[in-house]
Amino acid sequence: MGRHSKETIFKEQINELLVHAWKIVYNPETDKTIVVNEHGSEISDSVLGFVNSEINDYVNRREEERFGEKRKKPLDEFTIKRRGIQDYVLIEGQTGLRSILEVYHDENELFNIEKFAVSPSNNLRYDEYNAYLTVDEAEKILQSLQGFVEKCRRDK
Repeated sequence: MGRHSKETIFKEQINELLVHAWKIVYNPETDKTIVVNEHGSEISDSVLGFVNSEINDYVNRREEERFGEKRKKPLDEFTIKRRGIQDYVLIEGQTGLRSILEVYHDENELFNIEKFAVSPSNNLRYDEYNAYLTVDEAEKILQSLQGFVEKCRRDK
C-alpha cells in the first residue's frame, strides 16, 4: 500500500480552508468559541477535525523545540534500574504508527500505565493515555481487571 500525501488525503478539507477567510470567535457570555468563515458559517466537522490534527502536530513540534525531544522509545534497562522501576511490562504494536504501552510501578508507590504512539512520517509522539494509580486506586480496580481477564478467557 503506497503512502499518500496529506494534500491527497485531505484535499477537500485543505481546499475549504484556503477558499475562505476563517475567524475564531469567542463569546464571553456563553464561554464558547466557534470558528466561522467570512459569511458567518461555522466550520464543518471534517475541516475542524483536520485543523485540530494539524494544531496538535504544531503544538507537539513547538514543545519539542522549546523543551527538547520527547521520549519516543520504550524505557531502557539503565533507566529502569536508575528509577527503581519494578514489574515493567512492555507491549509494542505497529499499525501505521509505532505504538508503545508501558506498565510498571516505582518507589513513589504509583502504578504507571502509559501508552503513546510515534509517527514514522513526522517523528512526533502522540500520547494516547496515561494513568498513574495509587495503591488504593490499583486495589479497587484489581478485581475488575481480574474478572475481565477470566471472563474473556472463559468465553474463548
